[in-house]
Amino acid sequence: MFLPVTPSGQVPVNAVGEPVLVEGVPGGVGKQGVVDLGTLQAFPCPEDSARELGRLESATFFADQPTILQAIALIRNRREQRFDPRTGHKLEYPAPGIVGRDPQDERRMVFLRLDPAVIGLIRLSGTDRILLARNRRRNSFFSLIAGYVEPGETAEAAFAREALEETGRRVDNIRYWGSQAWPPSGTLMLGFCAETADVHPACHTDGELEEIRWVERAELPQLRLSQPGSIAHTMIMEWYHGD
Repeated sequence: MFLPVTPSGQVPVNAVGEPVLVEGVPGGVGKQGVVDLGTLQAFPCPEDSARELGRLESATFFADQPTILQAIALIRNRREQRFDPRTGHKLEYPAPGIVGRDPQDERRMVFLRLDPAVIGLIRLSGTDRILLARNRRRNSFFSLIAGYVEPGETAEAAFAREALEETGRRVDNIRYWGSQAWPPSGTLMLGFCAETADVHPACHTDGELEEIRWVERAELPQLRLSQPGSIAHTMIMEWYHGD
């Protein structure tokens, strides 16, 4: 049985939320397009065709299903990493299909690219408030401060920089919380908790965020938050319940 995965990393599910599997792949999908995960095979599927099989769900829906997340990641990798970045030769993906091989150099291996990103829950020192924000490009919900790790940075330094650039707050007492794979963008999200004494911005921001606000627990149910299943939602709700 085969799992369809759309170019945006969505998977069709049935009425009870189970991934829809099909018995075969379309004729235009060759062997190199199919990902073999042992217990499951996945293939790239146009969104219109996948939508005919059931409602489409993104990676957050499958946060507790690592095999589905791996399928989404590998299908994306096959689409975006078709050539060896060093030699320019077309890559092959022999079983199990995770590592790309240059057919002209059997020793050459091209691994799936993962981009590290940081995200964190910032508390205001001496209070029980956290900092939430709405992004200008995704302004329909509140989430945590996040961004990508730059070359030469530690994850902790990256989070401190992102917090300062996006909110103008200087953070300290940065502690690792946990991580989450986000295969639609090839990202590994690294979660942190931190504190700040800056009620107001200490410097100008980069303008990426449309709204930044301090939130108390009593206010949280009134806000639309990032999607359940995301690391941001999990961290916020953990704080809300006092964990």
